[in-house]
Amino acid sequence: EEICNGLDDNCDGITDWGEEMKDTDVLFIVDWSGSMSDEIDAVMIALNQFAQNYSDEEVIKWAFMRGPVSIVPPFQTERLELQQDLIGFSDYLASLSSMDAGPITMQTSFEMLLDAIYLAVHNITTTLTKAIADLQWSGASGGSPSDVVESVPPLQSFKINWRAGTDRIIIVFSDEHPQSYLVPKLGDEDIKTALSGTPQLKLYTFSKSSVKSAWQEIAISGNGEWYQLTNNPTEMYASLMEILEDICKGDSNEN
Repeated sequence: EEICNGLDDNCDGITDWGEEMKDTDVLFIVDWSGSMSDEIDAVMIALNQFAQNYSDEEVIKWAFMRGPVSIVPPFQTERLELQQDLIGFSDYLASLSSMDAGPITMQTSFEMLLDAIYLAVHNITTTLTKAIADLQWSGASGGSPSDVVESVPPLQSFKINWRAGTDRIIIVFSDEHPQSYLVPKLGDEDIKTALSGTPQLKLYTFSKSSVKSAWQEIAISGNGEWYQLTNNPTEMYASLMEILEDICKGDSNEN
């Protein structure tokens, strides 16, 4: 079967359906909370298999964001981490393999995934509703000490180094409803507005059916789709492969 990998997989003399693969930046945002423990292994296996299909494509760069991650020590506080900014495949895979994925880092509960999406696009969108300079993490503003107190990089310098003129794909995995731990708090509409002003973007969301509605609306506002989150690596991989056919077929939205 033909897949988007720079090869003529079905031996019909046409590589990747005759389409030239575009420069594409791919960001994964993964809910790293304790309730995701059953799904995290499936997600990581699928991501590794998925990325390896595109390992020889210089046009694709990869990034990985996760949160909440427990700060060790003191364990009670949590943060959002840009584990890896956009980079080539070999270095990306090495970065993921060195990541601390132990149970201690996943003893968390403040899923700041709305904040992660907002921070991911704030430097490339034309429709921000709240300036980053006016935001701070809830724990840093006098909230509970067992709260979101920081991010890596720090909030005011947090950004993805998207390449100019590339197609952008963001893929989010979460088993909880969308949440914000910034002050002022972000709502779904803040995210939808920011996504609507981000050029050449498609955002896809994976969640459980119980929280499908909210995540599906966010995906649609980002020109993407919703997918079922499962603990089956094969099912997750198949969904990812379906998503990345867009790279070859040139379906990214031109805003």
